[in-house]
Amino acid sequence: MMRALLAVLCLWPLLSLDMLAQAPAAKSPPAGPVRRLPNGTPDLNGFYQSDAGGANYGLGPHPPVELTPPGRGVIIDPPDGLLPMQPWAVAETASRLRPERGYDDPTAHCIVAGVPRSMYVPAPFHILQTPEAVVFLHERMAWRTVALNRKTHLPDTMRLWQGDSIGRWEGDTLVVETRNMNGKTWLNEVGEIVSHAQQTVERFTPVNADRINYEATVTDPIVYTRPWTIAMPLNRQPGGLLEVACLEDNQDLEHLKEVRDAARAKAAGAK
Repeated sequence: MMRALLAVLCLWPLLSLDMLAQAPAAKSPPAGPVRRLPNGTPDLNGFYQSDAGGANYGLGPHPPVELTPPGRGVIIDPPDGLLPMQPWAVAETASRLRPERGYDDPTAHCIVAGVPRSMYVPAPFHILQTPEAVVFLHERMAWRTVALNRKTHLPDTMRLWQGDSIGRWEGDTLVVETRNMNGKTWLNEVGEIVSHAQQTVERFTPVNADRINYEATVTDPIVYTRPWTIAMPLNRQPGGLLEVACLEDNQDLEHLKEVRDAARAKAAGAK
């Protein structure tokens, strides 16, 4: 049973934010053997953290904005490194940048981050691999199960915060297709958008015993004019997951609500 596997962290580890955002892209890994299971399949089991370069504060390259740290950008397609947003999505993203919209980020309410955001929030995660499934365990009382023993997704009428993930092996690469998203998640704290039409294909390719190259291609015709792809390394870490309870430790939501309510009162007074 995965009873209360490990809890949520709404205030992500502050000591690591600037380092994650400003760190240069990781260098090529040294040559080394890929860990394998007895059947020859790559062994992904272990404790990891992404070198996400500030993706949780903007997927493209971005300077610091108020309390948001800078980032190097993780978009590898389109070549300009920018999200190919529809005009309405550009306007909505700009709206979400306003301080009073911070309250609307589902992760501020201890809701799971979604796909692919769960992979690049500045917090580590554990991969648990069996012949039937690969499970991602997050420090948010959250997990995602990738089925390896089925090929058909849930009915389209079923919508989930983490979606429905089905995986398969292509050589040494685990390919994961996620559908059935509910369209309510944010891609990061600056409010970049996905809708219920989102479909994501992730590729996990181990390059040595301690690093996995991660890519995710998002297709969402409601929000974007074309698919786009991000990439970053996942690096094995010492230690293991900590038990963190978001609802007990969340000091942020009260202040976000105060900012939202003050903005609403100001707007009402101006009418």
